[in-house]
This record gives sequence, structure tokens and C-alpha cells, in this order.
Amino acid sequence: MLDKLTKILVAVGVGVVVLPLISLAQINVNVPFALSNELGVEIIPNYPRPNEPVFINLTLYTDDLNSADIGWYKNDKLVLNGKGKVNYSFVAGNVGEETKIEIRIKLLSGTSFSKSFTLNPASIDLVWEANSYVPPFYKGKALHSRQGNLKIVAMPEFVKNGKRTAPENLVYEWSNGVDVYQSQNGYGKSVLILNGSILGQTDKIEVLVTDPVNNLVAEAFLDIMPVDPEIVFYQNDPYYGHIFDTALTGSFELKTGEVQILAAPYFFTKEREGLLKYEWRLNGTLVSNLYGSRTAIFKKPENQTGRSVISLRMENINRILQQADSNLGIMFENK
Repeated sequence: MLDKLTKILVAVGVGVVVLPLISLAQINVNVPFALSNELGVEIIPNYPRPNEPVFINLTLYTDDLNSADIGWYKNDKLVLNGKGKVNYSFVAGNVGEETKIEIRIKLLSGTSFSKSFTLNPASIDLVWEANSYVPPFYKGKALHSRQGNLKIVAMPEFVKNGKRTAPENLVYEWSNGVDVYQSQNGYGKSVLILNGSILGQTDKIEVLVTDPVNNLVAEAFLDIMPVDPEIVFYQNDPYYGHIFDTALTGSFELKTGEVQILAAPYFFTKEREGLLKYEWRLNGTLVSNLYGSRTAIFKKPENQTGRSVISLRMENINRILQQADSNLGIMFENK
């Protein structure tokens, strides 16, 4: 019995001795390294663009930075030094021009640690194109109408060690700030195709572009405000054809026996034939034989002097938000 009790006590004694040794072995901590990891570095903006102001803010919840000596080094040169210097700002360089930032901190307790990182600015230009109608030789941009089709192209410029990364080697993540266009994201997908909001709201476009090889990131934002489609009238001259240089507005005098008018549907989405509905009216009365026609011929009434009003309502049958109305006065005199 005594031998058994001795064995039990010896076993318990071994347990008491070993456990504290294991616990003490886990308390070996590298304090400067831990503080460096705890140091919060906020960079505004998150992904600086070339030649853009950059703001850096420091936070440390386990100690007081306001009483600490803080030195800021930009490309190994001291640029700011003093107690509580937790903010620093500078202007980023050109595309591919790296800026190394090192922060050296000495706490009031005497503990010193540092943290460093490198910023390499990259840029993205976003270009958009609306699949909307404008007449030939129109010098302006085809604008985006409500419910219209949009094509957005990202044109990134990523440079590392003097070499530009090809756009097809970058990863693109497209979103509207809330939903991600998952099917159009991935390697080389620099083009986004979408339909405008059925509510006619502003189309918000965001793209995050990553260079996975060189660990570079940039982002770009674009707001596209939809417009209402318009109708513009032009005269179709028998000798000169459609005169797009001068639009017919307000009222004009009919000096010949008749006039042929072309209705140009500005910013309506380009659709297959038959989806644009034309309703012409003369003095409020529907002209049924002109239904669906972009052109209309109006003749001067015989032995009459006065004014007639031509009106047109145009609708896109496929897109309920795309519709427009326009009026044109014609003055005529019996001579």
C-alpha cells in the first residue's frame, strides 16, 4: 500500500513541476515587433493616384503616441520629427515613382520600434460610350439616356521598375458600390457592359484593378447622369438633302408649296427596326398615315393664311422611360 501511495505522490509531483515550465516558455514576447504590428497606419486615399496629396495618420491603442518621439523618413530622409507627430502628408510622385515611408517611434517608457512601407501610385482612366442615336456628322457626344446601354472601358497605367504592366495581365473588379458585376470580373476584363437603371437613377461605376505579380492596386469611380431623349426637327431639301446644319425650332415660314421634315431622335437607344414609335399630329389631330415614319411632308393650304402646329411624340417600345415630345409651328401666307 505504501509503495502505491509513493508512486501516486511522485506522479502528482511531476505534474506540478512540469506545467509551470510550459506556461513560462510561452511568455517570451518581442515587444518592439508586437508594437509595430499594433501600430495603425491610415492612408488617405487608400490607393493614391499620381501627383495626388496623401495623408497618413497613426494610432496606437496600447500606449500614448502624443507623448512619444516620432520621426518620419521619406526615401530615407528625415522630413518630420517631434513629440506626438502622428500626422504626415506629402504629394505622391508620378506613375511608377515609388515613395518609401519609414516611421520611427520612441515611447515615453523608452521602448523604440519602427514601421515602413512603400507607395507606388497607379492610375486608371474610365471612358464610357452610350449606344444611343445621334444624326450623321454630329460633333457632340452621344449621351446616355434612361435605361440605355453603356460601355465603360478602364485604361489602367501600372508601372513597376520602369516597366508598364499590360492591361490584360491585370485583375478587374467592377461594381456599382453595392453590387459586384461578378460575371464581368477577372483577368483582363477591362470592359464593362450594362443597362441603365429602370428607375432612371445615376449610374455609379467603380472598378478596383490589381496587379497580382507586383502587388499594386488602384481604383477609379465614375458617375453617369442619364438624360431625357430629345427630338430635333430638320428640313429635307429636295436639292441639298437633310440640312443638319440648322435645326427647325419654334416657328418658321413656309415659302414654298410644301416642306419635308425629318425627326432626329437624339439619345434614344439604338434598337432594331420597328421599336421606335412615331406619332405625328397636325393641329392636334393624329396623322395616321405617318405612323412609324421619321419623315413627314406638310403642304401649304390653298387660299389660306395662318399658322399650323406640327407635333410629334416618340417612344421606345422596348424601354418605357425613353420618350419625347416636340412641337413645330409653320406659318404660311396666301400670295
